[in-house]
Amino acid sequence: MIDVRLLKSELEYAQAIRLADKVFRDEEHKSMGEAFPQVFSRELNQSYGVFIKNELVSYIGLVPSVIHLGDAEIQAYSIGAVCTDPDHRKKGFASMLLKRVFTHVQRADASILFVSGSLPMYIKAGCSFYGKLYKYEINKGDLLGTEGYLVRELSPFDWFYLRKLLQARPVYFEQSIYDFSVLYKAAGFASIHKMKHKIVVAESENEIKGFVVLAVPNSSLGSGDQLARVIEWGGEPQAIQTILVNSFQCGIKSLKCSFPIHEKEINKILNSLEKTDAPYPGTIKITNLDLLLKQAEPFFRGKVKIVDVDNSSKKLIFNQKSIILDNVSLEKLILQGDPNLDGYLNDIFPIPLPFPEGLNYV
Repeated sequence: MIDVRLLKSELEYAQAIRLADKVFRDEEHKSMGEAFPQVFSRELNQSYGVFIKNELVSYIGLVPSVIHLGDAEIQAYSIGAVCTDPDHRKKGFASMLLKRVFTHVQRADASILFVSGSLPMYIKAGCSFYGKLYKYEINKGDLLGTEGYLVRELSPFDWFYLRKLLQARPVYFEQSIYDFSVLYKAAGFASIHKMKHKIVVAESENEIKGFVVLAVPNSSLGSGDQLARVIEWGGEPQAIQTILVNSFQCGIKSLKCSFPIHEKEINKILNSLEKTDAPYPGTIKITNLDLLLKQAEPFFRGKVKIVDVDNSSKKLIFNQKSIILDNVSLEKLILQGDPNLDGYLNDIFPIPLPFPEGLNYV
């Protein structure tokens, strides 16, 4: 008998970790349970599995979060560690779990769902690519730093300054000091590439003005040839620039960065470098459009007003103009933008969302 349900006990979560390690990890990786504690959290009790005779054969990790977008708070979920035992594949178990997740997300009044993958299964279920960012590969000497900053690693006395920078970002996943420290230690995304984290800060006038979380190669785990990556950042753009310049003192060879288009000042600083534009990694699903518009209303306020026309379309009122879009087109505008519409809307859509391969990667 097949049982599709929430996991119930520490023993079942231990089964989930063993299954995920079997599917995603080798002997040099840290365990998925260590790298993604929020995905296997008995305390959150959000994740689903398919059980056959009490044996977990398929799993999907589900993690709630709050996205701060200006004054707006968007309730969201992320899924990750989606895996099925090799002996039980091609039976539709992952699709069963995905349907349960959609129901869970809607019952919890979350309006969007982040997916770390882009498999056909997700696209078929209504997930789509979203956002836009610029990808850079920075080499030593490509950038010049700004004078007036002391660049160093994070000290045990910096957490309140760091919190201030975290909460000053225009868009971010909500993180307490403790959340940040746990996710930093877990090094979820970095662990996929067998790398480790390092926090570097820029100090000026006895205050932390910027920080960058780096994923740096770990030769003991066989990742010595990997390029370092920027995982998370915050603070003054010039401080971030100076940290990037000084990061090569950590012994890295080259640095991969992906900055969303809403990070205008940082992208302006990096404008002289070669870059490629791309959508965000992974996919996303708007699980309730009306709820998303309600939760995002403080962000839209003063920029654009969105009102119902009927059950299948809405009117956008902006800059003494208006257009009517069906709901499907509006969802696409929210997630991907549309350069063919009025240029005024290009500064609003796609709505800014956090970089998904940061500390909150699932």
